[in-house]
Amino acid sequence: MTKHELKVKPIENGTVIDHIPANKALQVLKILGLPKEGTNVTLA
Repeated sequence: MTKHELKVKPIENGTVIDHIPANKALQVLKILGLPKEGTNVTLA
């Protein structure tokens, strides 16, 4: 592995939504009804 590579572990249970414009991320969460109690949500 070179210094520019990262090892990423697979998600065990969940969904990834990629390539959302920065100004739309909270709107996507609202449409999905997230966060709900007991739900973990990560925005990056």
